[in-house]
Amino acid sequence: MIGDHQLQQQASIGIALPPGLLGRNIQADTDANLLQRFTGQDRYRYGLRLPLDQTHTIMLLAPETMLQQMPLEHVFPPILANLSRAIKLCNDSEQLAISLQAERNQVMVQLDRAQRFNQALLNAMPIAVFYKDASGRYLGCNPAFSRTVGMQPEHIIGKMPQEVWPAELASMFTQNDAELIASRQPQMFEYVIRTQQGQLMDVVYAKDLFYDEDNNIAGIIGAFIDISGRKKAEESLRQSLIQAISALSSAMVHRDMSTAGHEVRVSDLAVAIGRQLGLDEHQLEGLGLAAMVHDIGQIQIPSEILTRPRRLNHEEFELVKLHAEASHEILKDIQFPWPIAEISWQHHENMDGSGYPRGLRGDEILLEARIIHVADSMEAMLSHRPFRRQLGQAQALAQLQQYKGSVYDPAVVDACLALFDEHGYQLPDHKRKS
Repeated sequence: MIGDHQLQQQASIGIALPPGLLGRNIQADTDANLLQRFTGQDRYRYGLRLPLDQTHTIMLLAPETMLQQMPLEHVFPPILANLSRAIKLCNDSEQLAISLQAERNQVMVQLDRAQRFNQALLNAMPIAVFYKDASGRYLGCNPAFSRTVGMQPEHIIGKMPQEVWPAELASMFTQNDAELIASRQPQMFEYVIRTQQGQLMDVVYAKDLFYDEDNNIAGIIGAFIDISGRKKAEESLRQSLIQAISALSSAMVHRDMSTAGHEVRVSDLAVAIGRQLGLDEHQLEGLGLAAMVHDIGQIQIPSEILTRPRRLNHEEFELVKLHAEASHEILKDIQFPWPIAEISWQHHENMDGSGYPRGLRGDEILLEARIIHVADSMEAMLSHRPFRRQLGQAQALAQLQQYKGSVYDPAVVDACLALFDEHGYQLPDHKRKS
């Protein structure tokens, strides 16, 4: 209310607009009775009105009829029109601000709910999870991570890796972070880490990047999974397998004393050849164990044939050839982490397909079987047998060279030759005699 003191006093009181003042265009109004009901006074005899909407109207009231020399109905309507637009704009802006604030409040509630959910999810995870910015500074972690580190979460947040981990481990983590940011490819490693308390843990360590709304790198998120228990179980299983294989190998010794130590010597030579060829430690372990039982199938062959002091006839040799398949049948149901049964089945196959029992050739034969074939032949030639004397090293190596490519894998033969000629390799029994 502007102008009239008595009307201003009613500003805090809601004034209901009579129906006659709603929904009309700008015009002079001379209905004194209508104005009196509106204002509660009889002094206003003239009015101009401009509806803003269905519930609001701007009124210009006058106590007397406007003089013709001052045609207010022509002067004030443009002013009122501009004022109404300004008020309407302010009203719309206010409603928009209220709407935006409501949306903002809703977004904040949703954001708070999401943050609470994410934190609850992190806390519930049994694995150690952390996240940090692109410079490597920790932004947050879950309780499992703080237990792994041995520090409270509030003491981890804001720190760099060298303030949390031992120096050597922190340096490795920092280097991995740089490689991750450069490649933008997820990382996964197996580490043995030492906590601040000195405890050793076998862990799988996985890391990836997270991004902001502009797809710029915002930081790194990672997790440690403690696999110490699994490693112990694997080691226990490995020892059980080794003991089982040793027992099987010992059974062969009691069957044929003339070949006592054959499996051990073949295993030693096969592993040496595999190492010369660059096989990893897991492959070498499987190769050595396969060599220990490659002839286990001979346990079903009559011992008088195996120990006969003469060369075998055709029928006897055909019977002996069954040992490769018999080895496979004995070993196939044992759950090894290596294809030991298949290696034993293939260790008499030749590169040109002339071997037995399946006539495999070339790359159809497992590399481990090709290595054992060479090691088995070399050990046999260097050892005494009831039906012949042992060969000399030069003669045995010449035999390998002669049949390289047809019977034996050329790369395996070359590795074996290098062991004996360049590295001075000797079979285990020969080392003891020396």
